[in-house]
Amino acid sequence: MCSISPLRNLSRLLSIILPQNKSLRRLRIGITGSFASGKSEALKVFAEAGFFTCSADDIAHGLLEKGNPVSEKVLEAFGDVIRDNKGSISREKLKSIVFNSESSMRELETIMHPAIKSEMENILASHPLCAAENAILVKMDMRRSFDKLLLVRCPASRREKNIQARGVDQALAQKIYSFQKDERYAADCADFVIENNASVPIFREKIKKLIVDLYGVY
Repeated sequence: MCSISPLRNLSRLLSIILPQNKSLRRLRIGITGSFASGKSEALKVFAEAGFFTCSADDIAHGLLEKGNPVSEKVLEAFGDVIRDNKGSISREKLKSIVFNSESSMRELETIMHPAIKSEMENILASHPLCAAENAILVKMDMRRSFDKLLLVRCPASRREKNIQARGVDQALAQKIYSFQKDERYAADCADFVIENNASVPIFREKIKKLIVDLYGVY
């Protein structure tokens, strides 16, 4: 559900120069932005720098697995129509319902958001260096859970290319995007805004520079 890379230069440097300052050794970075904006790529760069990383989407997928108490609540709310042939929740069937009905989406959010928030905050509490991706971080009232907030922005033309590369249906992508318009609110409280408006290598360099600016090392 979440990934961790070996703590390399960043963790070693912090342990050497900041042994007495626990507040500086703990840093929680929130990464937000619209669908297909580049959040996941940014998260990869933080992982490569030694951060424990997690994603709200991955957490949600785990919560929907068969046998999870949250998945049982979702089944109670939406019925057997969202089951696959193995009796588990079909995310595709669930998407087809909630992305075509605001009331259904609100019902799902009422179940999922508190569980995602709780799981993510448990992860943040367990790892001194952590970066977490969440497209609706502000909507879920999680800004205070992070020390710094990074907003990744992406022009529509670039976002469409990212969507095509993922093989996501354009109509579904637009519906997802319409439910994730958290960007304007995130811009008001973000500590950093990085534009993903060029190539992937250039975008990655921007993220690396941010890490260097914050810590002096990557």
